[in-house]
Amino acid sequence: MTCPWTYPVPGSLFGRRHAVLTGTVGRDDLRALSAEAPADGRISGLAPAHRPVTSQIAQRLSALAESHHLASPFEPTEVGFVTRHATEPRRDRRFYLGCTAWVVLAGGGTLTEHSERDRTEVLRRSRIAAGDVVLLRGWSPLGAADPRPYLRVVPDEQPLPLMRVRQNVVGSTREAAWLPLLTATEVAEARARAAAC
Repeated sequence: MTCPWTYPVPGSLFGRRHAVLTGTVGRDDLRALSAEAPADGRISGLAPAHRPVTSQIAQRLSALAESHHLASPFEPTEVGFVTRHATEPRRDRRFYLGCTAWVVLAGGGTLTEHSERDRTEVLRRSRIAAGDVVLLRGWSPLGAADPRPYLRVVPDEQPLPLMRVRQNVVGSTREAAWLPLLTATEVAEARARAAAC
């Protein structure tokens, strides 16, 4: 049976909810990104003076997302560094707009897209490795379906280090129109994350 959420989403990445772009970030940039990553992995703003390579890569990811037909502009406001163990399918929070971009910093693994949190139904399976970029659709109140994908990461051996670049609705041109559509909890978290940047 074909599920309705497997149909292409208008204006999405190649008509999909996510896209894997292999070998996008070179070894020198990967080393520099790892060196600029805060030890505690906390989110931060994209101030070029503090993290010049991270800021430069974020701008390249923004242009890359635009070239792959996102439904809305991607203007990154925060970066975070995480280490992924095997996870249940999850999707990004609703206060992140347009797109989220991941950069795989080292190692490799399997990325699967699911129709929901239940991992039994796999819609798409991809291999990811160091230097790959994953572009994910962000939340939008426009349209009947939520375009955010449920993704699961399973590392090959060691936990997978990722850099995540995102755009918070707080401070964006859509804040006035879209922030009231979120729950009070989501608004509070969005504001806290924006303040941390």
